[in-house]
Amino acid sequence: MFENEKWQYVVFTFVAGTIIPNVIYLVHEFVYEPLGIANSKDPVYSFLFFTLGVGLLEELVKLIPVLLVLKIYRGAINEPLDYVKYASVSALGFAFGENVEYAWSFGGHVLFGRAVLSVPGHLFFSAIFIYGFVLHKYTLRPRGLIIRFAAISFLSHGLYDYLLDFDMHFFGRILNIVFFLLLVSVYSTILNNALNNSPFFTPNKTVDQDKVRNQMFSLYAIALFAVFLFDFLSNNIYHSYSAAINFIVYYGFILSTIIVRLSRFSIIPQVWKPVKPEFPFAYKQQQSTNDFRVLFGLFTVKGESYNDYHISKLFNVEVHVVPLSRGPSIMNGARYGIIEQKIFLNNRPVFVIKVWLDKRNNIHKHFLLLAKTEGVTHNQNDEPIASLNSINSPHNTKLVFHEWVVLRKNI
Repeated sequence: MFENEKWQYVVFTFVAGTIIPNVIYLVHEFVYEPLGIANSKDPVYSFLFFTLGVGLLEELVKLIPVLLVLKIYRGAINEPLDYVKYASVSALGFAFGENVEYAWSFGGHVLFGRAVLSVPGHLFFSAIFIYGFVLHKYTLRPRGLIIRFAAISFLSHGLYDYLLDFDMHFFGRILNIVFFLLLVSVYSTILNNALNNSPFFTPNKTVDQDKVRNQMFSLYAIALFAVFLFDFLSNNIYHSYSAAINFIVYYGFILSTIIVRLSRFSIIPQVWKPVKPEFPFAYKQQQSTNDFRVLFGLFTVKGESYNDYHISKLFNVEVHVVPLSRGPSIMNGARYGIIEQKIFLNNRPVFVIKVWLDKRNNIHKHFLLLAKTEGVTHNQNDEPIASLNSINSPHNTKLVFHEWVVLRKNI
């Protein structure tokens, strides 16, 4: 995001990723089959097969393109995000190659479900696999983290495949979806941490939520239409129509949640948030008018709020700070200010703003802005509403609320 990648590096990684599934087939043919290693109806043996025989093998193989980039294109990977990015591109190529094999063997309809679960799943597992190395390299933490996250990766991969394969019918599918949703948050946190710790960070660049979300929806729409067309040519229109309806019923909510969650990043420089499995949505008693809601509107997708994002776009830009109340104001009316810093306080992004208290801009005071995330969050001109706060002392981080203000870009 902060540093542009050369397209040939990305293409090389993707193409290499599409080829490496052949390594898996060779291992199965020349190692697994002669040794009698195969899936079993025994639940314990089956789990071991999927974790060690499938998960570990595939994660190691997906690492090959990243190692090739490190070896051939020296300097291409030079920040935390690059490791996660190239691991994800390699996984995307791997999933593409795997999908070609599945479509050839079972028909195009299988790609509807794989597009939503299996393809992102490969990205998630690869990112987890390499994240331990990222932490070790950039935080100087013990090397044991490399082994720990690698183990979490292939065990998660194996569990995911195990739940898909083992004969638990509807209950197994629900467990698999729940497990997958937990991984969405893990992946988004890994990406967010990589962005937070980029040496090329500049506060003037933000993740454009609307642009990322629209691009992801558009790419998925194109891919799913291609799957529909392929299935139609392979079977008939009724079969394709049935597969498409089944996709909307079973996977529409999951796809929407993935896209929205992976478009919302709250970038706080030098912050490493703990990576933990959690649902990518949460219940909010008072929802914002701009919240993306799922599950009958009861839950809101997590991530940077609409207002946090819009205030981030005003960084280092002169703004007009306008009190909402007509009563007494700590600023004695509307004032000009400039947002100088974004910090993380009490588990929330907070913006440090310098406000000029006189017309000649000689006297100023620093306040802390907290984006309004519940109820009405912006005015009719789409200008964000925030609370104006201060703290009593450096040792007391409790915010002292003063008033609600609207932030208006000074043109």
